[in-house]
Amino acid sequence: MASLVKEAQVLYDVRGKKTHVVLPIKKYEEILERLEDALDSKAMDEVENEKTIPWEEAKRLLKKRSR
Repeated sequence: MASLVKEAQVLYDVRGKKTHVVLPIKKYEEILERLEDALDSKAMDEVENEKTIPWEEAKRLLKKRSR
């Protein structure tokens, strides 16, 4: 991840506290994409062992709930 932020600029307030980070838009988009991928992977891991039902049954249940 460190290679993603080599070009980052850290901004400080008058007290010396870090307040903002400025990144090139391409780096920001790359970080955001990696974060989204990690979240998707985590979500898939969470449901990996859940019980599944056939599509026809799922359609029937959805139709029943929408009434």
